[in-house]
Amino acid sequence: MALNQLILTHFRNLVSAELELIPDGFNLIHGDNGGGKTSLLEAVHFLSLGRSFRCSLIDRMVNNDAEKFSIFSQLRAEDNQLIPVGIERERGNASKIRIAGSDQKTIAELARLLPVCLINSQSYNLLEGPIFRRKYLDWGVFYLQNDFVKAWQRFNRVIQQRNSALRNRLSKTEVEIWTPELIESAILMDKAREYTIQQLIPIISELLGLLLNLEAPIEIEYQRGWNPNVDYATVLEHAYLKDRQLGYTQFGPHKADLKISINQRSAKDFLSRGQQKLLVCGMIVAQGMLLWTLNQTPPIFLIDDLASELDSQSLSRIIGLLIRQKAQVFVTAIFPKVWDGFLDCATKLFHVEHGRVSVSTR
Repeated sequence: MALNQLILTHFRNLVSAELELIPDGFNLIHGDNGGGKTSLLEAVHFLSLGRSFRCSLIDRMVNNDAEKFSIFSQLRAEDNQLIPVGIERERGNASKIRIAGSDQKTIAELARLLPVCLINSQSYNLLEGPIFRRKYLDWGVFYLQNDFVKAWQRFNRVIQQRNSALRNRLSKTEVEIWTPELIESAILMDKAREYTIQQLIPIISELLGLLLNLEAPIEIEYQRGWNPNVDYATVLEHAYLKDRQLGYTQFGPHKADLKISINQRSAKDFLSRGQQKLLVCGMIVAQGMLLWTLNQTPPIFLIDDLASELDSQSLSRIIGLLIRQKAQVFVTAIFPKVWDGFLDCATKLFHVEHGRVSVSTR
């Protein structure tokens, strides 16, 4: 799927905007800082996932002079069929979601139709802590393993119940009421994650080989959140007394991680800031490539200020990877001339100034 058009009203500082987009090329958004470039990316992200990558308070996304915002688009399918989709949010109320004229109760179906891969300054968090790496991994699992969401929801519901029982010093019998479902959902999550990362690692290795000139390869290891040589039931049994003392469950898929290393050293400690950005970009683009390979579904790439911290050669390599994806890409830049000489595919430029969007020429 790709966005054929994007129509916004009262989103952030964008009072209204109507954009006709390129579905399989670069939609370059340029302008001065504070003009609204990132808000356009945020709008596409919100349309897909029902949340912002900038803040958790949705009411802040409503223009100061309005009571609600709306985001509308038409998705162009592989057969060129146009599917109208939209989301509207009024201050203090839940979002209203529509797909092809039908109301939706959750954002899940729209997220499946409109997968987005985001690359921005927060993407460095991938190298900062396990919670961000779990989110990275689960993005791919969500789109490739249909049963994962239900298992994830079950596990999180049950572990909250188990942790509550542990904190309240309930008897072991009362704690173990939750054990069978906890084990079942944990194993389902683990199998889905392990399958996905096994498919993803070769693609990551290929892309990072193109982006980074390193003598030693980058190694990525999936860590499930408990000893892989011991079944989860035994792990829970052996950890029970300590879990009871701590008041929470120590081991499980909620502790899963991806170990990213070079010569047995953390990649974050080994690489320069620019190399870290190449690593993160490569890993995110690899997710999109895997989705296309296995599901024939190209994602939409949202890239905020890609040129920062990269030299011209590194920038050229990343753009080359994106061109290979034949996907729809939204990129922000302060000056459009930054991209001269790099874009060998279809490109459309939009200029944003004081919340107003217009088509511009190169």
